[in-house]
Amino acid sequence: MKKVWPIIAVLAIIAVIIVILVINKNRSSEQTQIASEASASVTVGIIEVTEEPFNRSFISNGSLEPFRELSFVSDVSGRVLEVFADEGTVVSKGKILVQVDDEMLKADFAASEAAYNALKTDLERFTNANMSGGVTDQQLETIRTQFAAAESRYISSKRRLEDARIKSPISGTVVKRYVEVGTYLNPGARLFDIMDDSRLRAVCNVTERQVMLLKEGQNVTISCNVFPGEKYIGEITFVGSKADRSLNYPVEITISGSEKKNLKAGMYVTAYFDIESENKVIMIPRSAITGSVKNAKVFTVTNGKAAEKEVTVGSMIGNKVEILDGLQAGDSIIVAGLINVSDGVMVRNKTDR
Repeated sequence: MKKVWPIIAVLAIIAVIIVILVINKNRSSEQTQIASEASASVTVGIIEVTEEPFNRSFISNGSLEPFRELSFVSDVSGRVLEVFADEGTVVSKGKILVQVDDEMLKADFAASEAAYNALKTDLERFTNANMSGGVTDQQLETIRTQFAAAESRYISSKRRLEDARIKSPISGTVVKRYVEVGTYLNPGARLFDIMDDSRLRAVCNVTERQVMLLKEGQNVTISCNVFPGEKYIGEITFVGSKADRSLNYPVEITISGSEKKNLKAGMYVTAYFDIESENKVIMIPRSAITGSVKNAKVFTVTNGKAAEKEVTVGSMIGNKVEILDGLQAGDSIIVAGLINVSDGVMVRNKTDR
């Protein structure tokens, strides 16, 4: 019996060693399998799609233009005798800006006026005489023709004399003067550049989606970097109905005299279009989008497998994109590590351990 116990002890030790080796082998196999699975999948960043409030307000940059700007030219000929406005002069509509030599024009007007008055008297006399039979119808018609010609000359000479005093066609400020005393004018000669800045217009461009949110009469907040902290209120007075080659639509915002304060034409401004918030929409990071905006795609994740899916993109706000179609709340999408992802590949979230 004493000889049996050592044998049993040896067998027990051998059994324990075998059990330990089997356990270690199983652990090693599990770790190998885990490592193999990990190496077969791509580590990416995954998020769950959610709906969130979306404010369609946006901004657009533009420049200020005067309400009206005119390159004023001459429609008469003659020597300039006097100039009554200079650069920076504020003029009102109808103010005399230039006096052209009118000596010959006065003489011509006096002669045409005298002829007109004489024939007018003759016409009245011939008309009365014709009624009594003292003048024939042919004689009356001849005097009428002469009177019509004299009246035309009279009106033309009067207009030429009046035009010798060149008047401002609009109210505004003279920003450039081209005429000097002694200059001989011909029709079409440039005289002044006149700017009416009693109101200013901010001209901006907006996208085809943004233009659908705008209408005439809406108020818009304006800011200018030259005057930090200052805010100006303008009103949309024109919304373009045709896009340019960049698919942008022009929008004009008028700033009235009481609001424009110290703003000047030519300044660069930013317009803030405050659009009321709408229902919740799906917004995802721009990094999740592959392809172009018109042919946008994302990778969804189901049971650890990536699947490419087409989506319709809406507005872009900051680093997020509105998804109009293709995704629903609760879907999982890949937002990082897309360089190694293809349709059908296994993926795992980098936050998973």
